[in-house]
Amino acid sequence: MKQLGITDSAFINLEHPNNPQHVGSFGIYDQSTAPGGKVRFKQLIAHFEHQVKKLPLFRTRLINSPGGFARPYWHVDEDFDVEFHVRHIAVPKPGDWRQLCILMARLHSRPIDMSRPLWEVYVIEGLDNVEGLPKGCFVIFSKLHHSLVDGGGGAECMQAIHDLE
Repeated sequence: MKQLGITDSAFINLEHPNNPQHVGSFGIYDQSTAPGGKVRFKQLIAHFEHQVKKLPLFRTRLINSPGGFARPYWHVDEDFDVEFHVRHIAVPKPGDWRQLCILMARLHSRPIDMSRPLWEVYVIEGLDNVEGLPKGCFVIFSKLHHSLVDGGGGAECMQAIHDLE
């Protein structure tokens, strides 16, 4: 177990349903550029499982100190389930920019489950009516608790998750 630093502990202490302490990002993927022209959800699950092994912090969850008198600790989650963290959904009809933005805003507004590793990813399909995007593309929307990543760590995580292979 590793104890959180002062700044990361502050992000945990500031967590409140009306003031969540996570950050979000998204990438748009044209699956026609993938081998075979198609990406299956189970391939994305396998990709995330492989990438998370490179970033052990993404398999850890918080353990609070007894009585809350000391900063919390990161503890490797022995029951880590990548499929809890990577979810597959579709934009509601008509599947345009407005619907995509509303969906991501709703997903982002929900607090992260603080009893599990502090991140979520949504693979979002149904974007065929989004002007300017290729047919069959999908979005990967990521939510990471700020205690998990700082600016540099967030960039490193996004690079690992959103690699071009």
